[in-house]
Amino acid sequence: MTNGAWLQHYEATVPATLRYPAITLPQMLRQTSAQYGRNYATKFILKYLLGGRYTVGGSLRYAELQQHVDRFAAALRARGVQPGDRVALMLPNSPQYVIAFYGALLAGAIVVNINPTYTPRELRHQLQDSGAETLVLLNLFKPRLDEIRAETNVKRVIVSHIFDLLGFPSRQLAAAAQRKTPEWVSVTPGGGVEFFETLLAETHPVPTDPTDPDAVALFQYTGGTTGLPKAAMLTHRNLVTNAIQIAAWMTSTEPGNERIMAAIPYFHVYGMSVGMNYAVYTGSSQILVPNPRPIENVMKVIHNERTTIFPGVPLMYLGIINHPDVAKYDLKSVKACLSGSAPLPIEVQDRFNA
Repeated sequence: MTNGAWLQHYEATVPATLRYPAITLPQMLRQTSAQYGRNYATKFILKYLLGGRYTVGGSLRYAELQQHVDRFAAALRARGVQPGDRVALMLPNSPQYVIAFYGALLAGAIVVNINPTYTPRELRHQLQDSGAETLVLLNLFKPRLDEIRAETNVKRVIVSHIFDLLGFPSRQLAAAAQRKTPEWVSVTPGGGVEFFETLLAETHPVPTDPTDPDAVALFQYTGGTTGLPKAAMLTHRNLVTNAIQIAAWMTSTEPGNERIMAAIPYFHVYGMSVGMNYAVYTGSSQILVPNPRPIENVMKVIHNERTTIFPGVPLMYLGIINHPDVAKYDLKSVKACLSGSAPLPIEVQDRFNA
């Protein structure tokens, strides 16, 4: 193929070249917060009640998200986190993930994404390999950390609950439901363990942005390779550029007016890029779904929230087209789909489009 021959396969409205600003991810968020401060940055969906007429969850506008990010960054710095230090995140898709991700970067730290399903052995390897001294995790995952913490460099543990930041009555409903499950874990602060929500409430925001776009922002561990997972080092420039490239291909969308189905896990680089960072760059709303299984969860969210952009994986699309009740859900609000992580068979694409 000759140089540039692939351009004939571009859609007519996709530019052949792009210019990329020399900014960091926190600067990208701050620009969006200034322009779209009243837009909803996140809407967190835990459960629908009364046939979808009531949502157990909550929302944050971009101005509110920015405040939380500023507070989290200031809290990390007050606890000794220095530029270049590693802050590991072991969280499902949630407002807490978005705040911790951008807050850690704002403090100058490097984020380490950790799969919440990891066993203690897998968790130990990643913490040892990355050198992370700070870990943000859901209370349900703490027993796995306790098994191996002494073998790692972890000094600071910030514990979140899935119902953090929710208002009345969603908080009470979610907390009551969680505490009835066998997986529930009660955590006592102390010994380097703090609560995410308390940390935010007690910290005054001090906005200061890192300014080097070529600084490393993320250790993203590989999967599907031989041997142990290895950390790919991604810079702010890498990730900002990726968000801009995604936006360039979304020719049917309008900045500030999209609702992105955020069911793909953010601890995977695909979900993080096409869900969170793309949303932040365009001032879109992230419709956060912590658990996309069963596939009805995804269809209910598209139906009830009128989501307009659907990043998925082939198994999701296959699950939807083969679901016996798919006709009960209105999916016509979706105007753009993405697929990643595995090849998408053309017959699956055609049937989903239909």
